[in-house]
Amino acid sequence: MLRIHFTGEDLAKTRLVATWGPLAETCFSLMTLQHHNARAMFGGWGQRVHRESAVLAHPASALFRDAVLDLFTVTGPAATLDEGLEALRAARQGHLQAEINGAIESRALYSSCSTPWTGALWGDPARSRADRQELVNFLEEYHRVAVAPHWSLMQSRFHAEQISHARILAEGGVEAMLAGLPPGFRWRSPVLEIGRGPLTGDIKLTGRGLTLVPSAFCQTRPITYSSATDDQAPLLLFIPLIRTISDAATMLTTPDRGSARALETLLGRTRAHALEAISQGPCTTSQLARRLSTSLSTASEHATVLREAKLITTTRHGSAVIHTLTAVGASLLNGIP
Repeated sequence: MLRIHFTGEDLAKTRLVATWGPLAETCFSLMTLQHHNARAMFGGWGQRVHRESAVLAHPASALFRDAVLDLFTVTGPAATLDEGLEALRAARQGHLQAEINGAIESRALYSSCSTPWTGALWGDPARSRADRQELVNFLEEYHRVAVAPHWSLMQSRFHAEQISHARILAEGGVEAMLAGLPPGFRWRSPVLEIGRGPLTGDIKLTGRGLTLVPSAFCQTRPITYSSATDDQAPLLLFIPLIRTISDAATMLTTPDRGSARALETLLGRTRAHALEAISQGPCTTSQLARRLSTSLSTASEHATVLREAKLITTTRHGSAVIHTLTAVGASLLNGIP
């Protein structure tokens, strides 16, 4: 059991965000894929991933085997995989090295992943850039197989969870929101208890606050994530949304090809691909154009039609507009009536 101690200042700084982004879910799913205790709940998804990818043959997979590898505070929240991977490319070498070394020390991982490739991530500046790019390539390809097919449904579920907790927060305050967390979380003011059994940790927030993040693939033992470079940044605590086999079946169902063909017939192939591209994460019109390998004007036209059909929403942020999948768009994309 993990206990987190709050002060009044911590309660005032506690918040819940919809998601930390597809890169975080990709990293968590790699841990889940290699965790034997997750097979009962995630077995169908795991079998499909193994059929379609030789992910465990890549040396980078060892970094996520029973490890508490924290790339989340390295990159920060990232709405799209592209943004997360770009943040990983740009991360300071010392910051990335500290996180990997921490994972090695906490899980005695060195013997299982100390290869020339992984060693260069933190030991050899001459190879560091190329090997970091290889890590990026590995995460990008693995995401395509393991997470991208389910991202639209996951995203809809994340936003629904955020709205539910936000309603409790607005009506009853932050303590009511903490008391309303799912089974496994117990609010005994001013302490949040997570899990059962012997005490594994006592954390005092001391004014930093806590950021709660819904997650589909976070199935590890109770743990918080903190920034290695900012000791005043709020701690991150991920809330598992897949708690039963039924949850896994609902959120990780892969649409069959018949549904995909029906969607293409309804919207047209290119427009269906545009909807699928937006499901990978909120994006600007320029980003949509790159995902579709088309012109800016064509991407804008597709976005307009999808918005008028209530399949996406478009909001302005400064000089850019951001396109986001709606619940209706997610249901249509995944063949759910």
